Amino acid sequence: MNKSTQILLFVLALLMLAGAWFCALVEITTLVSYHHPFTAGEIFAWVTANGYEVGDIASYCLRCVWPYWVLCSLATVALIIGVIYLYRRFLFKGSVAAFLLSFAILSPFILIPTRMNLLREGLYAHQQIHAIVQHKEDNASFMYRVQRTDTTTFPEIYVLAIGESICYSHLSLNGQYGRRTTPLLEQQDNLLLFSDYYANSTLTQHAMPMLLTPAISNTFRQHYQYKTIAEAFNESGFTTALISHCAQLMNNGYHNYLAKDFDTAIFVAHDSLIAQSIERLAQRENKLFIVTNYLGNHMFYTNRTEDCLVWRPDYNTDARFKSDSLFLNAYDNSILYTDRILNSELEVLKNTNAVSAWLFISDHGEYISPRVSGHGHTYHPTKDEYHVPLMIWVSDEYTDTYPEKVANMIHHKDEPVCADHVFWSVLDMADIHIDSTLQQEGMSIFGYTLLPHQRALLLPDGKSVMDLD
Repeated sequence: MNKSTQILLFVLALLMLAGAWFCALVEITTLVSYHHPFTAGEIFAWVTANGYEVGDIASYCLRCVWPYWVLCSLATVALIIGVIYLYRRFLFKGSVAAFLLSFAILSPFILIPTRMNLLREGLYAHQQIHAIVQHKEDNASFMYRVQRTDTTTFPEIYVLAIGESICYSHLSLNGQYGRRTTPLLEQQDNLLLFSDYYANSTLTQHAMPMLLTPAISNTFRQHYQYKTIAEAFNESGFTTALISHCAQLMNNGYHNYLAKDFDTAIFVAHDSLIAQSIERLAQRENKLFIVTNYLGNHMFYTNRTEDCLVWRPDYNTDARFKSDSLFLNAYDNSILYTDRILNSELEVLKNTNAVSAWLFISDHGEYISPRVSGHGHTYHPTKDEYHVPLMIWVSDEYTDTYPEKVANMIHHKDEPVCADHVFWSVLDMADIHIDSTLQQEGMSIFGYTLLPHQRALLLPDGKSVMDLD
């Protein structure tokens, strides 16, 4: 073996070591943060993330995972020094065995099963992203073929509000939580909180398409076949709008392609501006369907509580030492702020004097801890990660127009429901019926009969499903 060959092999070994080092860091991060190996869920989340989300994740890693990164890096440096020693000690003398020995040192970092898993999951994530890109072309001719008899003489406004990372258990509106985190919503008339509603995913990029299309956890990839619920309202003569915090706008994610079905998409710099956007739209349009999406209560719960710092010390403000209790204070302060945001929307809707209804759900919940990522990536989710609020508010004009729907809704408030019911409930809320070949009976909260339905959670890999019942 000549010297140039030896150098080439040595460089190759170092490159393999660098790749192994990077993979090890990624693997360590997911193992520490989520307690499972790296999956397509993480790949997809990173690739489709916006700058805000990347910053949030990076901040979490710097705060919580950096000691493990340091240890991994030190071990890698030690291996590099060992390889260099072997190279200088033996390889210049033509020892092929020494090179093989150095490769053997590297092989556990390269050839372990998780590396193959990483490649496999990366391919799956690529397929999902490609499906997003192709989505608009694949379903360009899709229609829901709606049927609707317009019986109202008032303007109509229907809102599907999608929160972020809200736990049912942390809302004092439920009558059980010790802290008063929702004082304003508790004063709202005509507001109903459902007690047994489950999300169908702990990842936003999985939850959103299932909330906005007929797809469910067991048939997740079918959502690519459909347009969103906005199309059904478009066919019914409504003006449709998506109003979202700009931090939820993803590079190649679901917000980008789902937004294309709406007449207009408005991205705001702060959740507090969403109510103003609703008000402006209501002044211009007689029949309006709006989907709102918030930054909400996404960790680390910063830059969104403003003066709602009731429980202190707060993780983001006062704490020198980070603990569960301080993280809890920060989260509850963020819930208090969300209470203000949602209440302002209801006040806007009341002032329109329209036949209006507002259905709020959270895309998923939150596991509140400074040591583990709060949501989305674990294969063993806590109940707080999927037991989330479902709230419905209706105007007096809506009750006068659809008294039976309101009665049915109240009757079902303690029955087991899940995100699979949302698409059908929002359609029924507006008295919209779609093509009989697509229609699913017994899935609307506003219907007289609510048929039993299996509640399942789509796991982070986008393929596996966990039975929640």
